Amino acid sequence: MNPLSEYDKKILHLVWQAQYEEALWLAEEELYLAESTYGHYHLETAKVLNNLGWLNDILGNYEDAEHQYSEALEIKLRTCGIDSVELLPTLENLTGFYLYHQQLTKAKKLLEKMVAIVDSQNKNYRMRKSIYLCQLADIEDELGNAEQAEHLLWESLSFFQTNFGFKHPNAARIFAKIAAFYEKHQNFRRAEFCYNRALYLLKKYLPAKHPDVKFVRDGLYNIYSELGINVRIP
Repeated sequence: MNPLSEYDKKILHLVWQAQYEEALWLAEEELYLAESTYGHYHLETAKVLNNLGWLNDILGNYEDAEHQYSEALEIKLRTCGIDSVELLPTLENLTGFYLYHQQLTKAKKLLEKMVAIVDSQNKNYRMRKSIYLCQLADIEDELGNAEQAEHLLWESLSFFQTNFGFKHPNAARIFAKIAAFYEKHQNFRRAEFCYNRALYLLKKYLPAKHPDVKFVRDGLYNIYSELGINVRIP
């Protein structure tokens, strides 16, 4: 039995209770155990460092968080290789960190790496590609590259529909992302079309009060308000 598993359970329980400081202290204990049991350059040690980074990130200890994410990534690269799915949790955390701190170029580089990793994996991992492409689109839009952002959003939708079908609720979520993009750039007719496509699909799977449905309805209300149209949204 993995000697770290009991620590992981306790840490997760503390996180659920929003006792982040206590979870951090326990994760620091776990790191000592991991290094004494497995050594520094081991996947289990890297996993603990990743979790430590995440907890420090939550608590606003950003310098510690970035250092621990980077150290975890270095160990995973050394022990698992450059194309391992074991890299993904740390790459995702570090990407979120860079996005929060508006370090867009660094986040973009990591997202492109994650797209390359999941492209050769099974469907469970490949589904993440559409999420990464949408995040890349957000970055390109922030950098002023609206045309590239639009291309990435449609690439995300096309990839998802090809691999997971046209009626999946996540396809609807991508339509909503595309609609929000067009709304932001005041292409209201295209935004209306995509919001309606999203709403049609989401209503099949989600209750009317679900946040995703509300997001789409709010988008449609905003568009019709801008266009001066009084329409009842079903």
